[in-house]
Formats: sequence, C-alpha cells, structure tokens
Amino acid sequence: MHSFAGTRRHSGGASIHLRLPRKKKRGETILTATIGVIGLLLAIASLIILSYKGVNAFIASLIASLVVIVTNTLPFWETFSGAYATGFKNFAGSYFMLFGLAAAYGEFLKVTGSAESVAKVLFKIFGVKWAPLGALLITLLMAMGGVSAFVIVFAVYPVAAPLFRKANITKNLLPGIVLCASVTLCLCLPGNPTSTNALLAREEYGLGVTAFSAPIMGIIACIVGTAIAGVYVTWQAKRQTALGVGYVVSGSDSDAEEDEKDLPPFWSSIIPLLIVVVVMILLKNVMSATDSILTSLCVAIVASVALNPKAFFGAGKKQDVLKTFTTGMWSSCTSALLLTGGVMGFAGVVQAAPGFQYFVDFAMGLSNTFNPYVSASVAVNVVAGITGTALGGLQIFADSMLPSYVAQGVNPEAFHRLMTIACCGLDTLPHCSTFILMCSVCGVTAKDSYKHVFPLTVIMPIFLTILCIIMISLGII
Repeated sequence: MHSFAGTRRHSGGASIHLRLPRKKKRGETILTATIGVIGLLLAIASLIILSYKGVNAFIASLIASLVVIVTNTLPFWETFSGAYATGFKNFAGSYFMLFGLAAAYGEFLKVTGSAESVAKVLFKIFGVKWAPLGALLITLLMAMGGVSAFVIVFAVYPVAAPLFRKANITKNLLPGIVLCASVTLCLCLPGNPTSTNALLAREEYGLGVTAFSAPIMGIIACIVGTAIAGVYVTWQAKRQTALGVGYVVSGSDSDAEEDEKDLPPFWSSIIPLLIVVVVMILLKNVMSATDSILTSLCVAIVASVALNPKAFFGAGKKQDVLKTFTTGMWSSCTSALLLTGGVMGFAGVVQAAPGFQYFVDFAMGLSNTFNPYVSASVAVNVVAGITGTALGGLQIFADSMLPSYVAQGVNPEAFHRLMTIACCGLDTLPHCSTFILMCSVCGVTAKDSYKHVFPLTVIMPIFLTILCIIMISLGII
C-alpha cells in the first residue's frame, strides 16, 4: 500500500479509452498491444495463484515478472536488472531500517513478556468475545498516532497473538484486522498522518486542501467502517472457532505462554508502546516522518531494556540484549523485507511495460463518461489494483488525471477525502506487498487469511467510497 521511486508519469492531455488501437501506436501493432495487456493480467493472476499455492512470494514475483517481460517484449535481463531491481532496491533501501528496528522492537516486547502482560490486561477488558475488536481499535489508535502500517504489524502482533491464543481465535483474522484499521479506517479520518492523506494536499496539485479536509464525511465513513469491521471480525472469530479453526502456533510465537508470575507489571509494559507514538508526535516537526519513527523505535527498545533488567541481566536472564536485537533484525531482513521487496520489484516491471499505459489511458477516459466522483473512484482503483499499491495508484492518478477533474469543478475537499479512501480498494488484491508482509509477520498463509482480508480491505473501502459519493451528492462534507 506504499509507493516507491520511479513512478511513471503520463504526459498526455486528452482522455483516451481502453481500446486497442486500430493502427500502430508507438510502433506497436494491435496484436502486440493485446498480448501486452493480457500479459499484465496473466502476470497478476499468476502471482496470486502461486502465492495461494504456498510458493514463496519472492520467487512468485520473479515468475510473474517473467510473464510481463515476455508478453510485453521487454529486454529480458535488462528488465530484471533494471525495473525489477530498481523497484526492489528502492523499497528495500528505504525500508530496511524501518523493518529491522520494528521487528527488533517486537522481539523485545516478546522476550521481556511486555506483550503478554499488556495482552492479559486487554483480555480482561475485552474478554473472549471482543478480542478481535480490541485488536482493531488498538491498531487504529496506533495508526492515527502516525505509526506506519509496515511498523504497526510488528508492534500489534506480539500483543494480539496472546489474546487470540487464550481465546483460541484463528490468527487468519489478524492480517485483515491490521490492514483494515491501519489503512482503510485510518484514511477515512481527517488529519490522519499518512503519506496517502498528504499527497493530494501538495501545493503543486492545486486543490488547495489540507490533511483535515471533509471532516464530517470522513468521520461518518470511519464510524460506519469501524462498526461493520467490528461486527465482521467478532462474528468470524466465533464462526471459525465453531468450525474447529482455532489458534495455531507458528514460528513467530513463543513455544509456551508466560507464567503470570514471570510477567512484568502492566504499567512498565505499556510504556514502550506509548513511547513509539508519543516520541513520534513530539518529533514530527523536528525531523522527517521516517526519521521520527526510527528514533521512537530506538527509544522504545532502550526503555524496554531499562524497564526489564532481569530479562537481560543477572542469573535469571532470559536472553542477551544483542541476541534479542539480532534475532529481530535478521528475521526482518531475511523474510519480511525480501518477500515485500520482491512484490515491489514486480510492480516496477508492471509500470515499465507498454501494456500498463493502456490501463492508465482507460482510467483517464472515464472522466468524460461518468459523474466525476464516480469516474475518479474507478480510475484510481484501476491503477492501484494493477500496481498493488494505494499510494502508488494515487500518485499516478494525481500526476496524469487530476487536472482534468479539477477543470470539471469538483469540490476540492470532498474530492481529496474521496480519493484518499477510494485508492485503498483494489490495491489490496493478493499481490499487495503490505498483505504479503502481514502474512509473513503473523505466520499465516495468503490462502487462509485472504478470505478475511478481501471483505475488510477490498469490499469495505469500495462500500465506503460509494457511501462518500452519496454524502457528497447530499452536501454532507
């Protein structure tokens, strides 16, 4: 759901429908253009199918990229060493410290028993029935605090897993819960501190809006979405348990639950979690968003060690500080970062393919056909769905199509909030890099978890987009 460097910009001014040309266009024949478009769809389908069959996502991304290269007649090795490697490099280079420190932070929460301690208190508050709703609300609060979806899963999982384990609720719900709260619901709220919300507020796009645009519409959408998501996860938790699908311990879990006597007190356990949000808020005007997150994670790790000296020092220590840090960092680099980077490399190949331009042209052509709010919502979803990233899809939409909608006299605030919500619909198809990351961290398969991710992060945003269009037509902004 994040973009990376190298986004292609469309320079054309006219709207063009997705019709395969009757004459040569840029040296391509009708046949090569057709094969190119079909090839992109086959590549995405192959990535989805291979992931569902349990094939490593990195290997699946290479195979899917091969399909794009062959069907779009791209230079073979040059594309792998160019577009694919650039997409992988840009993502891995930008996020390796973020992934590593976030994973190390999660490891410290687990080793000290802080995650288990917080989970026990939350379990008493929410109980068995409401554990999934608790995870949903905790994730949303952290997201509104400015914590990236890529980081939240490392912080939320160690706390949510013991909750689900005690209630015997399947972990297959967790990727959908974290994605729904940290992206879909968070983007609805005015003022949410995400790159997606800030994108169309840039001066160069000329909307003249701020991150707090359309507050009434956004708050209503978030309340409705939270209510629906809460009902869904609570119902599914009960239903899956009744079907005999319960909690399954994975490699990311402790072999056994901590004894009550070995757990640190709640007050000291909650401090590292609060530090991540508080320090980041305090530093948001002093340094960049990424730097503030990295700094807050470092402070939280130091606090975790300082508050739990018995876990790392003395005769009864559980693990060495350096070993704990290394375990977290290394697990991130060898698993989550590699898998997610591979999918982003595939997205780079997709954007380099000639066939991709036809989808952009199709999206642009919608502006003269339907209501501007409807056509823009469809357009941004087409691009986000092909690339597998909400921010990347919105970036391409803003660079190539936004001027035509501004010229049609849309309400800037309403349009900003609508596009921010709409772009996170089809982006969460199974080739979405963030979804791959969530599965890796939670220790579940794409096949088992996507049946919950789809209603929470694809159907939900589409429904909320329709709701917002209705509110715009009624003047509720």
